[in-house]
Amino acid sequence: MLLEKILQSYPKPFCKNNRNLPLSLKNFNFIYGGKGLGKTNLILHYYQNITSLKKMYVDLKDARLNSNKDFKDIQSFCQKENIDLLIIDNYDPDFILPKLPNLTLISQIPYEIKNFHYIHIPPLSFQEYKQIHKLTSEDALSHFIKYGNLWEGESYNDYKKAQSLQNFSHNPTDFWILKNLILHLGLKISLHQIYLKIKKERKLSKDIFYEYCALLQKSKMLFWVEKFEHKLSAKKLYFYDFTLKNAFSFERNFHLLFENMVFLELFYNIKEEIFFTDKLDFYLPNSSLGILCMPFIQQQTLEQKLHKIIKEREYCDEFLILTLNQRGKGENLGTPYLMLPFSDFALNITDYIPNS
Repeated sequence: MLLEKILQSYPKPFCKNNRNLPLSLKNFNFIYGGKGLGKTNLILHYYQNITSLKKMYVDLKDARLNSNKDFKDIQSFCQKENIDLLIIDNYDPDFILPKLPNLTLISQIPYEIKNFHYIHIPPLSFQEYKQIHKLTSEDALSHFIKYGNLWEGESYNDYKKAQSLQNFSHNPTDFWILKNLILHLGLKISLHQIYLKIKKERKLSKDIFYEYCALLQKSKMLFWVEKFEHKLSAKKLYFYDFTLKNAFSFERNFHLLFENMVFLELFYNIKEEIFFTDKLDFYLPNSSLGILCMPFIQQQTLEQKLHKIIKEREYCDEFLILTLNQRGKGENLGTPYLMLPFSDFALNITDYIPNS
């Protein structure tokens, strides 16, 4: 019987190394996050040493399975075999969940189910990336920039990223929307502007477009950053993997990639709102801190740029300038500034954000 074979083929963790994330699972868990973040490996590691549970693992995207046909007797089978825990990977809301004492669902999308404990799996921070790969800060940064911040790392090249996002999309229209969103990574733009732009290429329902974009945001695959004190203005668009644009375009804009890198470190490591302004890449009002992303910068150019920051000085106690490998400090028109390499900042972020 197929279900017996599935029960007998419960997998070991795919990789001996595991993500350095604390997990606190309950009886009913929904684990979600973008593709390539190591969600399944994390869950298999968690349950590996819990021998008191009789476990069964099902991947609904296994090409050998037909979820509508092969699992119609899953409830009676689990009762007969005294299954304590069922792990459903690539969960689909059409799948009818059996009544069991423990269920753990894994998906890129956090579908709403009552009484489930939701846990979002974030992308790798630079600190975690360095620890996993056991590299020097310099080598870790080089690899981080080249391969991105996903668990699957170097094996997950640009082509595979594009393919996985195509598989994630339920239909060609969704994939087309996602691709066009990614091509606007780091830009100041509104959803309405993107919609008007891409609907010129083909017919597109406004409802479908906005619903799919809301789903991506709910899944924490994309993020919108507001302009400070201008809630209705165009926003900056960032993604959970800062290298995603490289999978869809031969054009390279390192400054925007660097901005996205910095945003993710801020978003997942500090507990305060993040904005941008006309002159600042990021502004943290609780810390009165203005941040400039300047991977390659000369002192003269820095001073010229700081001179142009006028309005923001009223609510900035300090400027933080993030670079690739330069450091220094000074004062410009009475406002102190600190210049740091990204690696120093990312490895010790709470030291540099006053109220984080």
